[in-house]
Amino acid sequence: MLAHVKKMAGGDVAGRLGAWWSGRDYVPPVEGEGAASEDKPAAKADAPKAEAAKAEAAKAETAKPPAKPEPAKVEAPVSIAPVPDTPAPAATPLDGGEIRIRALETLWGEGRLSPGSFALDTYMIDAALELADRPGAIGFIGADASLLNAFAAQSDRKPIANEWRAACVSRLNQLVANAAVTVGEVDRPRGFQDGALPTIVSVEAFAYSDHKAGLVGRVFRALEAGGRWVFVDTTRRTKKTPPQAFASAWAEPQLATNDEIEELLTLAGFKTIRRASVAELVLASAKQGYANLAQVIESAAGSGLSGREGALFLQELAWEAQSWRARMRALEGGALEVNLWVADRTEQQGPLKVALEQLIRPDDAGAADTLFE
Repeated sequence: MLAHVKKMAGGDVAGRLGAWWSGRDYVPPVEGEGAASEDKPAAKADAPKAEAAKAEAAKAETAKPPAKPEPAKVEAPVSIAPVPDTPAPAATPLDGGEIRIRALETLWGEGRLSPGSFALDTYMIDAALELADRPGAIGFIGADASLLNAFAAQSDRKPIANEWRAACVSRLNQLVANAAVTVGEVDRPRGFQDGALPTIVSVEAFAYSDHKAGLVGRVFRALEAGGRWVFVDTTRRTKKTPPQAFASAWAEPQLATNDEIEELLTLAGFKTIRRASVAELVLASAKQGYANLAQVIESAAGSGLSGREGALFLQELAWEAQSWRARMRALEGGALEVNLWVADRTEQQGPLKVALEQLIRPDDAGAADTLFE
């Protein structure tokens, strides 16, 4: 026990206790202090010799002539030019459209502006290329970067993309290498020459088109004599569109019914009109996004945005999540439908070859069912 106390006290137990008892600060002893005290008598004996040496040194110093002082050197002053302050260039602030696109891609995946899947993209492209047996271009309306890149992976044709959301143009140019992107109204697409395209692919064009007859007529004129229009669109089965299901939409939705779309296609001159429901594919993709919501929020926190930009980013992310939750309810309840349409200018035989049970994996279809039970 005493050895432990000595170790804690540094070996000088008495000194520390004495300092504590007298109320003063503890000062550790100087090493070699005892040896110095023992040498003091010898130092006293040598004192007369030391005094004689000092007297001889002083006499020799006074015999030397005084040293001539050297002239002082004057150095020219050095002028230092002031260094101008060069602040680091500030990062260009993001506008509202860029922040929104970043929020959508955070939730649905890079290059996606809504729930989508590789299976649905592939099926649209297969239908688009089925009759396109000659080289040339393919038209797109409202396609996101994921769909355009999936097309580029399967075909050497050049995609001509008409984009009605101006904020998406720069993002498409960043992510899609060989696409020719043109800005135009959704119901008045630009960049399509009459009778030049074997196929046009569109996404939600009817849903946001104000002049639907004009959209159909413009697409019909741009197609070749044996051309095909492939599109995915949301339609309503009620008198009104559920507003909460499109709270985060890019524009005011103008949903039509399936019968209204089919009538417009027939009046324009399309000979064969077929459709198949792809609502299960969209629901599976949306549920998968919600299943990853916790990870999405973590990545959102580390997105590098702060201040006003960070607040807008989180606001867009929350709006999109809430809006699509309402849209999923409407799809599951039958108020809304999502269909894949194929409209041909010539007569075609047989139904669409859409086998959804082969495209939806069980894990994907039930990934987030517990969130909605």
